[in-house]
Amino acid sequence: MSAAGLGARLLQGVKVEGLNEFLQTLRSGYEAQVTQCSRTEAKYIGQSTIDRVLNAFVRLEPHHPQSTFTLATASVATSEQHRAGRSNQTPVLELVGTSPCSGKKQLLYYLIIRLLLPLEHGNINLRGRGSAVVLLDLGNTFSLLRLKRIMMGYVYSCVGNASRPLSIEVINALVRASFEHLHVFRPHSLLSLLATLSHLQSYLFDTSSHVSANRALGAIVVNDADAFLWQARLEDAEDEISMSSSAQKPGLLANRFRELVAQLRILQSSFSCLVIATSSALSSLTYVRIDGLHVPILQSHMPSAWKAFVTARFVVQRETVRKFQYGMSVEEAAREAQQRQEAVEKSAFSARLDWSESEAWREDTRNAIKTMGVNTDVNFKVTSESVHCNIDD
Repeated sequence: MSAAGLGARLLQGVKVEGLNEFLQTLRSGYEAQVTQCSRTEAKYIGQSTIDRVLNAFVRLEPHHPQSTFTLATASVATSEQHRAGRSNQTPVLELVGTSPCSGKKQLLYYLIIRLLLPLEHGNINLRGRGSAVVLLDLGNTFSLLRLKRIMMGYVYSCVGNASRPLSIEVINALVRASFEHLHVFRPHSLLSLLATLSHLQSYLFDTSSHVSANRALGAIVVNDADAFLWQARLEDAEDEISMSSSAQKPGLLANRFRELVAQLRILQSSFSCLVIATSSALSSLTYVRIDGLHVPILQSHMPSAWKAFVTARFVVQRETVRKFQYGMSVEEAAREAQQRQEAVEKSAFSARLDWSESEAWREDTRNAIKTMGVNTDVNFKVTSESVHCNIDD
């Protein structure tokens, strides 16, 4: 075949298209990659309901799935991310209790346990994340003894289904080893909290100061995130009184919470870790119908910078037990007292996704949450020995 004939034959297989068609093809390929990436859901905690909700809010970048950097390699990864001009998007989960003993602290214990425990131990499937956790206990209400008891109960429940159970010595050693990766800080003021956060990165990067070098940082937990709110508001009010009308400046409360959010974002960018916070509600919980769903609405009293920072907020409450009937005699109440106490002890708790900020949700997030419906609820029971969730996978 001559060179001219070969060239003519090759030209027959060439498809000619304009720039618009080329860009459309390129865009379709990119969207297909995004879709394929989004189908691979990240496991932030291991509790399937919460993970599904968080995945609905967070859009992972193509080719950049959920990071699993250990603390020993996170500093190198962080510098590479800054050079590439990108950061991993990681969510912020807030648990809001509607009343005292709402169960938010018990659910928090459970989530921390899932983060600390390894995936498996021996032949026992523990379904843990095997990560490190930083706990900022602002209200000094976090009980390490309660956390240990719930962890022991959780491990025992996993061991009960195994063909070769672990001995008590092995379980105790497992719990002790997991506790070594819980780093507890108890700042005493908002300024103390900001100072702690500013030094936290250097502490975690200094792998000689802790034993978590070979673990990823699973979460930064802010227990009682509203603990210093009223102290800051008082300082704000005193500052307003002392200021002259011509010397107006932004409030200390707003500035400090913006700085708090900025510090947490820096840490999230460095370690690709989840932030879990707890707080208490002041307003009453209401239910409204949105998009055909009966959903909870809870107005947050936190500063606007914090509300914008939170990805998903769950309202935690205890199922109500029927009260004594009106007009009941003392004798009848005494007869029912034991039954009522048993009913209270057996009553379950629930954590439901708050829809108060739903107008700001992306359309794909809103559609995903609507598709889940009531499957966004986390139901759990609390006993003296453990916390049992509706779905433990």
